[in-house]
Amino acid sequence: MLPDGRSLEYTVDRGQRKNIYITIKGGRVILKLPMWAAEAQGERFLLEKAEWVLKNIKPRISEAVIPDRFVEGTVFTLHGEEYTVCCEYADRYFPPRFEEGRLVVSWFGRDKTGDADKEQYTDSQVRLALKQKTLELVNEGFQRLTALTGLCPKKVTVKRMTASWGRCSSAGNISINSNIVFYPPECLDYVIIHELCHLRHMDHSAAFWELVGRYCPDWKSIRHRMKGQ
Repeated sequence: MLPDGRSLEYTVDRGQRKNIYITIKGGRVILKLPMWAAEAQGERFLLEKAEWVLKNIKPRISEAVIPDRFVEGTVFTLHGEEYTVCCEYADRYFPPRFEEGRLVVSWFGRDKTGDADKEQYTDSQVRLALKQKTLELVNEGFQRLTALTGLCPKKVTVKRMTASWGRCSSAGNISINSNIVFYPPECLDYVIIHELCHLRHMDHSAAFWELVGRYCPDWKSIRHRMKGQ
C-alpha cells in the first residue's frame, strides 16, 4: 500500500545479484532482489521509488526524459528499465557496460584531468554505449517482428529524427528514430510494425491500419500515449 492509499501490485524475482532494483515490463512491476535480501527490504525500496514506478507503468511518450548530458549519477530509463551512470576507477580502460540498474564507465585518468574533463569523457562514453545498445534493441526488434509479419525491409537505418519516429521509403528502406529506445518497449514494437506495414501499404488507408492491428492490437492506445494524449 502506498502512502496515498493506492495499492501497487508487483512480482518478486530473486537471483544472484548484488543490488535491489526495479524493472517494468509490459506494465508489470518486477522487484529484483538478491538472494540475501529480505522481502521487507525490497518493499521499503519499492516505496522509495514509488513515484518513479507510478510514472513509468503507463508512461506517455511526451513525459519520457532524455538527459541533455550523461554524467556520474545521471538516472535515465532505457527500454523500460532504469539505469544510473556510474564511474568505476580502473587501472586501464574497459568499454562501458550495462549491469543491473547501472551503466558503468571506466575512469582511469583521475590524476591528470579535472572534473570538467571527467564529465565530458563520461558523457561521450555513455553515448557510445547507448548507440550500441540502441542498434541491438532495434535489430532484435526487426528480427522478431519480420519473422512475425513476413515483411522484410531492404535496409534499416537508425538515426536521430525530429519530425517522425520512423520512415519507410518507396524503395523498401526503413529509418527508425534512435530516441524511441528511451520509451517503453511496446513503443519500439509499434513503430517497427508501423513501418513494416508500409512495405505493403504506402499510405494510412483502412487496409494499412487493419494490417497494423493484426500484429499490434493495442496500436491505438500506444499511438495516443506517444502523442501525449
